[in-house]
Amino acid sequence: MNYLCVFGNPIAHSLSPLLHNAVFESLALPYIYGRFCLQSGECLRESFDMLNLCGANITLPFKEYAYHQADIIDPLAKNIGAVNTLVRAQNGTIIGYNTDATGFLATLVMAGFEVGSKMPQGQMTLPSHIPTKDRINSALILGAGGSAKALACVLHDCGVQVMVANRSNTQESFFTSQAIPFCTFDTLESNKHFDIIINATSASLKNTLPLPESSLRPLLSNTKLAYDLMYGRKTPFLCLSDSLGIASQDGADMLIMQAVYAQKLFCPQIRDEIRSYTIMRSVFKA
Repeated sequence: MNYLCVFGNPIAHSLSPLLHNAVFESLALPYIYGRFCLQSGECLRESFDMLNLCGANITLPFKEYAYHQADIIDPLAKNIGAVNTLVRAQNGTIIGYNTDATGFLATLVMAGFEVGSKMPQGQMTLPSHIPTKDRINSALILGAGGSAKALACVLHDCGVQVMVANRSNTQESFFTSQAIPFCTFDTLESNKHFDIIINATSASLKNTLPLPESSLRPLLSNTKLAYDLMYGRKTPFLCLSDSLGIASQDGADMLIMQAVYAQKLFCPQIRDEIRSYTIMRSVFKA
């Protein structure tokens, strides 16, 4: 039997075991996926080895710890500076990947959006009948953690004009090194137009807005899509978007699609992304 898990803190709410195990059971594959509450990021690699894992997913707040503790970093994850998937190679080497980025892009395509001017090809297989609603050419990302970095980098690579705003400027150097504009919440101009606004902060976990409503309302009023990485309930961010008549999306499909891509890394014999997505979606309970 091969063992996998998701590391995070908190982690009891994670649906990753449900999603992955549904596919393993359906395809009769010898894998078991669990969850592990990690007390310290410094113990990530030690815990990975202690549990004799062949792979793991990494969630808040340990994605940057995973980046520094992997032996080899995939080029996309290296560009992002954060890892959400660890895979043990046959020689014992631990390889770090980031499937948040491609998983996020997949959800936009599934929602009918074209993304930027140079959407990467061959990232995923989707039904060809999905109609295109609109194009995303500009994005505002609220927050500057591992997920925000992944989304900012992949959108920037697609030719989208990205702005990142955060409570503090502690992560500013990373984004400016990628030629991605950065500002703090108190200097963010609320009259700017962005095609998509993404809440990548932890505010929704606390059931609060990422910005004061007086600043967030005009921003949301001018966007095409409000996207909250939180899933499982209607967050204040999404409630405000709905009250303004703005299209909104939570993080459920991103969770599933990043899991689909991670699972392909864990189990190369899984090739049918549509089937994996369909199985995971059928058992998803948020």
